[in-house]
Amino acid sequence: MTRLAIVLFLLSVPLVSRGEDGLIESADQCIYAKDGLYLKVALLEDPKTFLADWREGAPPPLRTRTSFQRGDIVFPAVMYSTNALNAEGNADIVYTLLFRRPDGSIYEHLQDLVVVNGAPRKGIGLCKARSALQIEDKDPFGDYTLKVTITDKIKNVTVETLFTFSVVDPNAKPEPTPQQNTEPEAPAVESPTPVPATRMRSFSDDRR
Repeated sequence: MTRLAIVLFLLSVPLVSRGEDGLIESADQCIYAKDGLYLKVALLEDPKTFLADWREGAPPPLRTRTSFQRGDIVFPAVMYSTNALNAEGNADIVYTLLFRRPDGSIYEHLQDLVVVNGAPRKGIGLCKARSALQIEDKDPFGDYTLKVTITDKIKNVTVETLFTFSVVDPNAKPEPTPQQNTEPEAPAVESPTPVPATRMRSFSDDRR
């Protein structure tokens, strides 16, 4: 492949950031800032209060978390600012949420959610399609993952980030300190991996 062909190929596909070029990631939030595009994703502690405060005016302080219990709501808030506008002065940014269970199976996959499709808000804006998942009573305890993929269609830039959050049992007792066993161990018997019988429920708040 010639150098010109390589350049044309790279220009024809979205650019993906995986930890370099302006992407800063932590356990509970990430920030991407480069060339006029600003994105921020955070796992909120209290989504309802956050949305109520946001509607009052300026972006409220972020209170985040990575540990949840059954019945809690996992809400990744997606915030943005972009200088990439089409001829009509509109921005076009979408995002995808991919949740996986502790065993790696797909829990929920929400695609083509709208961050902004129209005139962007001055300053920092909050995604238009606000989706979250509620952890159900029969969901397994353990570590879940959430992959958030955000694409600015006008800039042709895609940013990905991966969160890990835990669903914990508040009634779990600390495990006793293991003691050395001098007797020979019985051969381990494999047991089938339990399959959760329920799925997370999603809800959205489409107000700006």
